[in-house]
Amino acid sequence: MLSRTVLAACLCTAALAGHPAHAGSVSYSYDALGRLASTVYSDGSATTTITYSYDAAGNRTSVATTSP
Repeated sequence: MLSRTVLAACLCTAALAGHPAHAGSVSYSYDALGRLASTVYSDGSATTTITYSYDAAGNRTSVATTSP
């Protein structure tokens, strides 16, 4: 399984939207065929995981979300 991690600092967007600054991370994992298998969002205090499933034809068949 391949994975990538992107550190997200939404300072400009948050400031423009009038929301407090947020920093966290987003990790993406891919299966052997290069399809998105999971996305993990973490802000240091909570983590949300989204898992994707596919059928034999490569169509996404389900999306499951787990969070605290």
